[in-house]
Amino acid sequence: MMNYRIVVFCCLLLLGLTANAYALPSKCLQAPERQNVCPHLIYKKAALTVASLDVKMGEVICICLSDLNALRNAVTSKVERIDQQVTLQRIAEKHQLSEQDIFTLIRH
Repeated sequence: MMNYRIVVFCCLLLLGLTANAYALPSKCLQAPERQNVCPHLIYKKAALTVASLDVKMGEVICICLSDLNALRNAVTSKVERIDQQVTLQRIAEKHQLSEQDIFTLIRH
C-alpha cells in the first residue's frame, strides 16, 4: 500500500512539473518578430521583475539566446552589429526594459 502511494505521488508531481514547463514559454524574453520556436532557450531565475511577462524577481524566465547572440559573442560584421542592436532595442521596448536590464537578466 505504501509503494502505491509513493508511485501516485510521483506521478502527480511529474504531472505538475510538466504543466509548469508548458506554461513557461509564454514568459520568454525574445525578439518580437520571432515566428518560429527559438532554437536556443535558457531557463533561469529572473534577476529582476519583467512586468510585461508577468515574471517577478526570483521566478523562472526563459530567454531566447539566439535573439541576443551579439551580447554573448563578438559580431563579425557591421551589418550583424546593427541587426543585433535593432533586435536588442525592439526587445527592450516591447518589454519596457533598458538594455542594461536585458544584460542583467542574461548574466545573473
